[in-house]
Amino acid sequence: MSTKEKVVIIGGGWGGYRLGYGIDHRKYDITLIAPENTSAVTPLLASAACGLFDPRLAHEPIRRKDFHAKYIKAFVVDIDFNRQALICQPAFEELKDERFEVSYDRVILSPGCRSNTFGIPGVAENAIFVKNVANANTVRSRLNEVLEMASLPGTSEARQRQLLHIVIVGGGPTGIEVAAELTDLFEGDLGVLFPHLRDMTSVTVIDVAPQILAPFDQKLSEYACSALKTNKVKVKLNCHILNVTKDTIETRESGVTGYGMLIWATGNRSIPLVDQLQLRKTEKGLVRILTDDHLNVFSPDGNVIPNVFAMGDAADIEGGTLPTTAEVAIQKADYLINLFNSGGKYTRPFQYQQRSLVTYTGAWDGVVQGKREYTGYGAWLSWRSGNFFWTRSWRRRILMCYAWFMDWLDGREIIRN
Repeated sequence: MSTKEKVVIIGGGWGGYRLGYGIDHRKYDITLIAPENTSAVTPLLASAACGLFDPRLAHEPIRRKDFHAKYIKAFVVDIDFNRQALICQPAFEELKDERFEVSYDRVILSPGCRSNTFGIPGVAENAIFVKNVANANTVRSRLNEVLEMASLPGTSEARQRQLLHIVIVGGGPTGIEVAAELTDLFEGDLGVLFPHLRDMTSVTVIDVAPQILAPFDQKLSEYACSALKTNKVKVKLNCHILNVTKDTIETRESGVTGYGMLIWATGNRSIPLVDQLQLRKTEKGLVRILTDDHLNVFSPDGNVIPNVFAMGDAADIEGGTLPTTAEVAIQKADYLINLFNSGGKYTRPFQYQQRSLVTYTGAWDGVVQGKREYTGYGAWLSWRSGNFFWTRSWRRRILMCYAWFMDWLDGREIIRN
């Protein structure tokens, strides 16, 4: 029987996946519990959804030869902190009524978030979210459908324009990059394979905020907005959505507008586990578990709960708000890896180091904010190389380079799927 401490990681996203690789399996008995047996490379989803490469390259399998943690495909539905036990539900429809327990010596909560529809009628039923590879595949499939439906004999021009109107809700990096990739697709391969539809396509970005790319400086945000408009993307800011149906979206400012596909790329909402746990949490906005600067979790009375840590989108450090990004999750994971592997000798508090922000705006253009700010072709190269290095395995990097070469040689695969 193993005498090693049991470390259980809840969640297989950026943070959880990195923890599973980084914590020393020679010192700890590591278990990762997550409902999906792959980990999405979220910065690649927009490109994958729009056919730049196979969506399978935008996620990594958790079960790999060099992944030494035990994996359990399940949801954690509750935690008994007194008994140090996790109550789990198998992530299979036919086993949804079953429960089992997993004990721990240390537990790290990194369950992520889910998409927030803000209670707007029709969003959950009709919008496509961009959270994982399944969503990227849905976008590709729907694109093919609207292109082929618009090509049917007898289809009126008004109907064609509605089918080929793509609405993206959310002016953050994901929404802007989806818009950019779509315009590249429409201006490139579409003109060759669907020449009769080339002038029928349109993309609209809607955001309730007064500017897109809120984390960027206003100057770069305005540049990105101008670049999108140059690429024929309509940008509607300060726009409030009232209702969504299967083919229309209604806003307070513009009334009812038809669409062929609605992509929802805005807003996070806490998962049920985070909602129900009796822990100290944020009181405004997204509900997140509060930790100290060593990532220890607080009980409601403000005391630290022994051997319980939290990180990723579902957690934040008390007294300071960090964004729900992959970079934050990775840096917190690296902090805990050092803390665990040092045997407690690593005692400095966590400090987030802001990296460069990069977003693609289409037509080999983009914006970069960091130690220096720049736009244009150089920003596109930074974005493309950054996407390349987000991929965690050399196998996928090689396949991605091959896909890019084939796109250049013979067009994007989305048109042929």
